[in-house]
Amino acid sequence: MSTLYDQLCEMGLVFQLLLGVLGLFFFIQLFYYIYYYSAPLKALKSPSSKDNEKLPPVSIIVCAQNEAENLKQFIPKLLEQKYPNKFEVIVVNDGSTDESAEVLERMAQEHSNLKISFLPRAAKYMSRKKMCLSIGIKAAAYDVYLFTDADCCPSSQLWLEIMVRNLNNSNDVVLGATRFNKLEGMIGNLIDYDNLFNTIRYMGYALRGNIFRGTIRNMAYKKNIYYKAKGFSKHLDLDTGEDDILLKDANVKDNVCVELNSNAITICNRQLTAKSYRLMKEQRLDNRKFYRTGTRFSLGFENVSRMLFYLLTIALVVFATLECQWLALGITAFLFLARYITQAVVMSKNAKWLGSKAHPLGIIFFDFYLPIYEQYLNTIGRIGRKRWEMWRE
Repeated sequence: MSTLYDQLCEMGLVFQLLLGVLGLFFFIQLFYYIYYYSAPLKALKSPSSKDNEKLPPVSIIVCAQNEAENLKQFIPKLLEQKYPNKFEVIVVNDGSTDESAEVLERMAQEHSNLKISFLPRAAKYMSRKKMCLSIGIKAAAYDVYLFTDADCCPSSQLWLEIMVRNLNNSNDVVLGATRFNKLEGMIGNLIDYDNLFNTIRYMGYALRGNIFRGTIRNMAYKKNIYYKAKGFSKHLDLDTGEDDILLKDANVKDNVCVELNSNAITICNRQLTAKSYRLMKEQRLDNRKFYRTGTRFSLGFENVSRMLFYLLTIALVVFATLECQWLALGITAFLFLARYITQAVVMSKNAKWLGSKAHPLGIIFFDFYLPIYEQYLNTIGRIGRKRWEMWRE
C-alpha cells in the first residue's frame, strides 16, 4: 500500500502547485481570523478597568434631513439617557422639507438640553453632512462630542455613560458599533453581513493598534481631536470621510478605545436599497486611498487572498474530480471546511455581542461575493457612470 507521501508525489506537479498555493492562502486567511477578527472576542473576556466616577459633560451631535418620524421616535431616547453629569443633544436640521423643524421645536420646549441648529437648503456644499457636523460642533457647549445619526437609536439608556467612560487621560477617541434593524431579503442579508464583517474588521484592527475607521453612527472624541485634524477641511470635496479620514488626519494611534458592551450599540433603522448600498460601498472604497499605506495593503491583501482561495478551491474540485485525483479533492475539501468552521465560529460569536444575524448558511456566498463586488466597483463598475460625489440616492 502506497504511503500518503507516495500518493502526493504521484499526484503531478500541477496539482502539487495548486494545493501548495491553496494552503498558503488558507494560512493567510486563518491568520486574519485568529489575529484580527477574533480580537473583539478576546477583548470581551478581558476585565474592564474603566473609571466611570469622573464623567465629563457631553454634547451629543445628530444631523437630520427629512427625518421627522425618526426624530419623534429616537430623539427622546437620547434625551432620556441615564448620565450622572450634564449633557446636551444638538440636532442640526439639514434643510429638511418635511415637518422636522416643527417636531424639533415642540421637543425643545419640553427639554432644555435639546439645541436646534440648521443648514439652509440653498447652501451649496459638496458634503452637507460635514457642514452640519461642523455646525453642531461649533454649537457644542462641552468638550466631549458623541455622534450618532437621526435614524439610529441607542440600545439602552446606558449608551452615553458606557461610551464616555472610556475617555480619560490616555484615550481621546471611542469607537462604538452599529447594527441594522429588520433587514430582510437577499439584499438585506447581504448588507447585514457586510456590516457585521466591517464592524469586527475595524474594531479588530483598532484593538491590534491599527486604527483606520469607525462609524459616525456611534463614535465619541474629545474637542482636541477635531482641531488636531483641522476639522474636515482637508476632505470637504468628498461626501464622506467624517469617521475615517478624520481619524487619519488627527493621527490617532494608541489614544483610541474600542467599546464592545452590547448596551453601547446603536441600532440603525435605515432601509437601504441596492442603489443606496452601492453608493455607500463606493464612498467607503474611494476613501481608502487616504488610508495609511500599510492599512491599504493589509485590507487589500485579505480581500485578494480570500477571493483567490475560493477560486482555487473551485478549480481544484473541478480538475481533481475530472482527473480522479481523490487525494487532492480530499485535501481541498479539508482546507475549505477548516476555514469555513473557523470563520463560522468567529462570525457567530461576534454576531452575538453585536446582536446581528450570524448567517451560517449565507456566509459562504456573501464572503465570496463581496470582494468580487468591491473589485467590480473599483474597476469596470465605474465605466460610463458619474462619480458617486456627483449623484445622490
